[in-house]
Amino acid sequence: MPAVYTWDLTQLFKDAAAWDAKRVALSDELAKLEAYKGKLADPKALKEALALYFDLHNQTNQITLYANMLTDSYSSNADFAAMAQKGLALLDETMAQATFIRGEIMALDDAAMSAAYGAEPGLETYRNYIDGLRRRRARVLNEDAERVMGLFGDNLWAEIDLNEIPSPAEDVFNAVRGEIEFPMIKDGDGKDVQLNFSNYGLFRSDPKREVRAAAVEAFLATLRKSENSLAAALAAQAKFDVELARSRTYSTALDAYLDKDNIDTAVYMNLIAAVNANLEPLHRYVQLRKKVLGVDEVHMYDLYVPLVASAEKKIPFKDARDIIIAALAPMGEEYVKVLTEGLDPANGWLDLYPSNDKNSGAFSASVYGLHPYVKMNYQDTMDDMSTLAHEFGHALHSYLSSKHQSYSEYRYVPFLAEIASTANQALLTDYLLANADDPAIKASVLVERLEDIRSTIYRQTLFAEFELALHTFVEEGTPVTAELLNKTYGDLVAKYYGPDYTMGENDGIEWAYVPHFYWKYYVFNYATGLSSGIAIAKLVRQGQAQRDAYLGMLSAGCSKPPLEILKGAGVDLSKPDAINLALQQFDETLTELEALLPQLEKQAQN
Repeated sequence: MPAVYTWDLTQLFKDAAAWDAKRVALSDELAKLEAYKGKLADPKALKEALALYFDLHNQTNQITLYANMLTDSYSSNADFAAMAQKGLALLDETMAQATFIRGEIMALDDAAMSAAYGAEPGLETYRNYIDGLRRRRARVLNEDAERVMGLFGDNLWAEIDLNEIPSPAEDVFNAVRGEIEFPMIKDGDGKDVQLNFSNYGLFRSDPKREVRAAAVEAFLATLRKSENSLAAALAAQAKFDVELARSRTYSTALDAYLDKDNIDTAVYMNLIAAVNANLEPLHRYVQLRKKVLGVDEVHMYDLYVPLVASAEKKIPFKDARDIIIAALAPMGEEYVKVLTEGLDPANGWLDLYPSNDKNSGAFSASVYGLHPYVKMNYQDTMDDMSTLAHEFGHALHSYLSSKHQSYSEYRYVPFLAEIASTANQALLTDYLLANADDPAIKASVLVERLEDIRSTIYRQTLFAEFELALHTFVEEGTPVTAELLNKTYGDLVAKYYGPDYTMGENDGIEWAYVPHFYWKYYVFNYATGLSSGIAIAKLVRQGQAQRDAYLGMLSAGCSKPPLEILKGAGVDLSKPDAINLALQQFDETLTELEALLPQLEKQAQN
């Protein structure tokens, strides 16, 4: 692979030796924090301690990022894997050395904290961090209790997202999954293949109905054989979530885990209510699938097969780059200038193409004060182009936050993370539809939009509703069994997909396939993110004021509460408007596709 199409990590560290020297030096520098222990009632000492801590944290983040990116690009390299472990250990050490800072900040009374701001103006830089801690100080327990909570994996106070670190219950879930043996099935060529978690998604969408039916039925039936173990693991996770929340005097686990990011639970409940009020378009979509696929019944294995024959053409990276830049022109000159810089492989932001030892997938990684890095596995498809636009949404969000905020305030919460990426995709889709001169291409784009909304808003809200029911069972003392989970999930599937959907006898076990249920009220972020992204894509095309408001959101980091930041961009998720707008777009897209299908049929006959 030509070096120009890979990351330029020398912008972080010259080489592994320079990285290791910096890692060792940082480990030594952490001892400097000790000098401030017990002294943070003094405003000057508090400012100095916070400045030192965030500087060390920034440098430590660069250490971990460098090692992780090397490991991702060279997955079989044991030396890079060892570097990643050393980087994680340094991050753990950094946070452990700074635990006293949190405690001493929360120990200050309101008068002392107010006086500190007046006496030391430099503390304003850290106000959001300080106020974010103090906002929940009533939840703090005594020192011994806090020590016990930490031993049991309390993550309500974590500075990193501990969903990335499996809980004991998730470890059990993964262990049970690892022991499940799926049967052999016939692929599209009639060959025997072993069904597994990795290839299930591929076979679930196979164009041959007998193949996808066999895959889904075998997969779900096999999960049923382990349903009691899987239910026990999920029940243990929910009980763990509830007990941690109660230990800190929250009424519910939902209150606790949304409060961590300062999100009102009304947002969660509003999402569920708004989606439930807009299920009719999804029912119509199932009806259309029934008609187009020519089947008597629509089953789970009919939801993922492409609705129209693929009209996809090859889109080389250079063409995709030009299309994305044109599609995002409504974002304005500054945004497009940075986007163009990042999309130029010569600038070292991109690791573009697949290679033998490179992990699959795509992501954006933020480096404060430098630039983001974007990983792709680009293979010239329409979906790859959409993913590229998505990841550069994340990248530009990080870039602008880094440019306009201090390190302590540039990291945005998960609730905001998916908005910038999906807004980019929405603008790209609008551009592709406006410029599609081939009905087959247009139909493919319309179906892609429908599937994005179905899988990200409808399906993730179904997950969110199930997750709420799960925790409510525990909070009300209802025994959580496989039978209860299967019925609860199955009832939701039937409600969401409507009267033209035929329930399979094992559809209710699909909850056991979803690892996100161990992530503590995380999945709703996907649904609110896409809803907000669609709303913002519409707003930025209305004029400069709306665009500037959105750029303000992208530049805000975590300098204000997330709901306030989003409201500044014109979206209020305490109300149903944005969700209604997204589902209205689903309805309108469905109508447009229905009108286009006869033209495709006529074209196919010629």
